[in-house]
Amino acid sequence: MRYILGMMLALLLNTGSVFAADYMYYDSTYKKIKVGSSTERSLKQFHGKALRTIEKDKFTLFRYRKFDAAVNKHDGKVRSIIIYDRSFKDRNYLKIGDSRSKVERALKKDVSGDNAIDQVNGIVYWFDGNRIEKIVLAHRLHR
Repeated sequence: MRYILGMMLALLLNTGSVFAADYMYYDSTYKKIKVGSSTERSLKQFHGKALRTIEKDKFTLFRYRKFDAAVNKHDGKVRSIIIYDRSFKDRNYLKIGDSRSKVERALKKDVSGDNAIDQVNGIVYWFDGNRIEKIVLAHRLHR
């Protein structure tokens, strides 16, 4: 049995498949919506009907006034929450409008480009120039 499992593992490794171990999983919450476990039903229950619904290949984006929620079509779970709410402070005490340098201090690393990733908390900061434009709470990030 061990031999068969070993062979299956070797086959998967050789085919370039990605294992769960290659990802970090998170369970952040924003206004009663939890990435990885909340559903479209949860969104409607706590926030009512979305202002707009955008269909993509692998997910549906539900747009609300202060956030968007991406729901995976395969399992129906919220995979990310894109926050535009200026009153929201995340686990790093950062909010929309904070400077790039404040993000660098919080993450203890230099940030270049249009985003910065906090792999400890599963947060992606998107910048417009040198200010946070949106904060994304992710369910899963590549290591």
